[in-house]
Amino acid sequence: MNIHTVPAFDVRSPAQAVEALPYLLSFRPDGRDGMVFVLAHDTLHDRPLFSQKFDLPDGEDNPNEAAHRMMHSTLNRLEKFATGPADILVYLCAGQRDAGDGYAAMTRHRVLADALLLSAEAHGIDTLAVMFVTPTHWWVYHHANPNYRHEGMPVDGPDNPGVVTMNARAIGIPTPPSQAALTAPFEPVTGDEAEAQHAAILHAVGKRADRVRASSFDAESERLTAILDRLLLGGGDGTPLEGLTPGQTAELIVGLRHRPLRDVALGYIESDELARARELWELLARRCASTTTTFVAAPLTLAAFTAAVAGEGPAALIALERARSSDPRYLLAELLMEQIVMTGSVDGILDVVREEREGRLRGRDS
Repeated sequence: MNIHTVPAFDVRSPAQAVEALPYLLSFRPDGRDGMVFVLAHDTLHDRPLFSQKFDLPDGEDNPNEAAHRMMHSTLNRLEKFATGPADILVYLCAGQRDAGDGYAAMTRHRVLADALLLSAEAHGIDTLAVMFVTPTHWWVYHHANPNYRHEGMPVDGPDNPGVVTMNARAIGIPTPPSQAALTAPFEPVTGDEAEAQHAAILHAVGKRADRVRASSFDAESERLTAILDRLLLGGGDGTPLEGLTPGQTAELIVGLRHRPLRDVALGYIESDELARARELWELLARRCASTTTTFVAAPLTLAAFTAAVAGEGPAALIALERARSSDPRYLLAELLMEQIVMTGSVDGILDVVREEREGRLRGRDS
């Protein structure tokens, strides 16, 4: 199977398919949460059609229902492409909790692997292989080859380069970054810090409601915009962002749920602002103290936007996936993801953001 991505890989074995996985994902899958990655392949023209990522079901999910949802989604995508014969390659990527004992995790997820194979067959989709992958080892389900060892086969990659890695290096393709490293800047705070932040957010919700009733939504947005201008505009006033109190970050977290303030926040993208703005959005995402609260969608989307402006597409996409997971209705995250996937940049949106920024600053100074 030829994988015509960058770099172009001629994948002829399961080992090479595993080694190509980080290039297909744009990152090394070593993050906290596992995933199911499905690559659809046009057998007639020997080319990839699309890929899809799904959450790796946990013990509370019905594996048969989860497999059916994944294959139904894959079939819908295949029908949109209106191709001839197609097959799929399925990777079950371990989460961090599974990576330490890969064989046990592989065995535990065998039920899902079986369900995926059966569901693919029921949907009329041929499956090349279903593989379980940790950062260090891999297995193929339903493979009779005795060379595939009980403890798993070692993953070829940056520290153990195989054909795919060597070919990528030869044409100057950089090693895909670590997923864990990309997500670390916005992993939620825990323990006492999380409790304090959660209390501060609840308090900020009430205080915001009081201020809005006493004045207006516009007045509250103007008040918070002045805070953001002080922290970020033209490089900001030098206030150490990590030194912001739970109350100070909470009022920004709550305020960013209001679209007008969120749209103002998009505008801190000039060269002397970008790094500091990204630092603030990542800080606010961490201070949400949860990956599931809808409050985290705005700072994650803003962090993704600044990453994309800085040319860091993989980091932007990971932040957007987190944002959409926390709030599937958050349209800006969906729009940015479509732009990055389709064009590789957010240049089209940048023009609109800069125009709105200039209009706001003209109005402020007039």
